[in-house]
Order: sequence, then structure tokens, then C-alpha cells
Amino acid sequence: MSDTTHADAFLAEVGDINIFIEDVLACPRKWNLHWPSFYLMYVEVDRLLGSVARLRDHFASPFAAVGEPPTPNELAEDANAVFTQLTMQQKTIVRWLFQMARYTKPDEADPGLHRRLEAHVHPKSGWHQVFMDEYRSGVVSADGKTLMRTVLPVDPGAVCERIDHISAGCMIRHQQFDLGEHGMPEALALAAGRVASRIGKVASAMQAHLVGNCTIRDLMHPSSY
Repeated sequence: MSDTTHADAFLAEVGDINIFIEDVLACPRKWNLHWPSFYLMYVEVDRLLGSVARLRDHFASPFAAVGEPPTPNELAEDANAVFTQLTMQQKTIVRWLFQMARYTKPDEADPGLHRRLEAHVHPKSGWHQVFMDEYRSGVVSADGKTLMRTVLPVDPGAVCERIDHISAGCMIRHQQFDLGEHGMPEALALAAGRVASRIGKVASAMQAHLVGNCTIRDLMHPSSY
């Protein structure tokens, strides 16, 4: 399926996926978190936040460099390097989310929270499998005129134990943005800024959880689970 995509949709799924971290923090524990894993996920979220910020800056002021302005091909290469990083970072965070979900259990008062988390991040979930195979955060064409993305949105209403592979495949969205359209780069920059704000709040929640509950001693055995 090919969508004519509004700029507001740019990177929206990145914010939605990382909100699952707040679900991990909200779910009751089976046992205490493995703090080295949680810290490494925090580091990856911080890296991803940096990638989103670089994309925001790229689309906000692509010609800000001192000296000769970059060619469209150079701008595309710069953006694609960041998109490649962001894709890998987001897939790593999804893997960490499953590791963290293993330490949680359903809340009797709100079992849907845990069910929705597991439906997406469990490796046997079709959503998890399709995401790892298909998700691409962005590719800019060599002439710098078009941005293409392959996105797998989150299903906020998921109540099944797993999202099956066929259903997940039907959720794939192919987004296309015309970078030559008047105001489009600036609109993409604004959208990236909103996503950065959402992820920044998640990172702050993780930081507060680490500071309030984790000690240096808790981080001394990073290979243990």
C-alpha cells in the first residue's frame, strides 16, 4: 500500500514505539529489573534521541554549513547515514523492550497494558518479526527530491496475546514525502522536533527510575539475567 503522507506522520511511529518503555515501568514486576539491561536500553534511547535531533536539524537548515553549499547528493547521503543509524537503534530498542517485558506481569486492574506490550515486542509476535524484517526509518533519493519510508505502526488497541504475521504485514505503510514541495522540509523538521520531545520525556522517566532505584553495585554483573 502506498500512502500520500502528511508531514505530521514523519517519525510518529518512533515516538509511539518508545512509549512502550513507559508501559514497562507501569507494569507490576515478576522480579526486579536487570539493571545493566535497563541501563543499556537507556543508552540506546539517548542515541536514538540524538539521531532524531540530527534529522530535525537537517531538515530545518540543510544549507547551514560554512563554505560551499552541499550538493543534493551530499545532503541525501548525510540524511541517509542518520536514517540508517536510527533504523538500527529502533530495532535494538525493540529487542531490549522484550528483555524488559520478561520482568513484568499483568496488572489485575489493567491487564490490557501488559497484553499490548507483549503483543508487539515478543519475538514470536508477527509484529516483532515484520518490524525487524521490513522497518526502514527513511531513505532520501540521490537527487534529494524524495523521502521514502517503510513504517509499521503500533496497534494501541491490541488485546491478543500476539499480533499474527498476516495482520502485521497488513499494517505496513509505505510513506513518501516530496522534499521539493514548498515548506515540506520545514514541516518535517517540526514533526521530528515533536517526536524528539516525546522521546525526551521517556528518557527522563528512565533516568529518574535509574537514579531512584539503581545503585552502582546493581550494574556490576552485566552478563547475568
